[in-house]
Amino acid sequence: MLSGKHALDRELTPSQEHYLRAIWELRSARGYARLADLGRTLDVTPATLSVGLRPLEARGLLAHDEHRFLLLTPAGERIAREVHHRYVVLRSFLHDVLRIPEGTAEREACLIEHDVSGATTERIVDFLKLLQDDREVGELFRTRFDAFHRSCGSTTACADCGLACLVSPPR
Repeated sequence: MLSGKHALDRELTPSQEHYLRAIWELRSARGYARLADLGRTLDVTPATLSVGLRPLEARGLLAHDEHRFLLLTPAGERIAREVHHRYVVLRSFLHDVLRIPEGTAEREACLIEHDVSGATTERIVDFLKLLQDDREVGELFRTRFDAFHRSCGSTTACADCGLACLVSPPR
């Protein structure tokens, strides 16, 4: 299982995971992934792309076919699918549940996907499925959440108060 970039068992950097996900998404959408397409998708120069792909090739996660198109090995595809899964789940949670604007949700999901564990991702999936499958719960949550506003004001004050509003009082 892939987990946060600060975890000791981390196999790949966030950048490497991002490269794998982008290759998988290009191949899924077009049937192929060329270096130029990947460079445009990731907004990186050919030199940066070359440096970024080298460790993936060395680890046996990436190869090229006879036309120099990028291919994911079975291990590379497994990782790419896991990263894509985390991204889609997080984007859905941010946009559909928290009502974050779509562009912001996409950018932030792309950042968070490298730090969230598989176990946390699956609990978010459970929550999303609950809201989807139990219409009563879903509607109640959306109605209550849309109407909810913290009474303590701006988020800048949270750093000063230590988030006392989230700590349960002693029993």
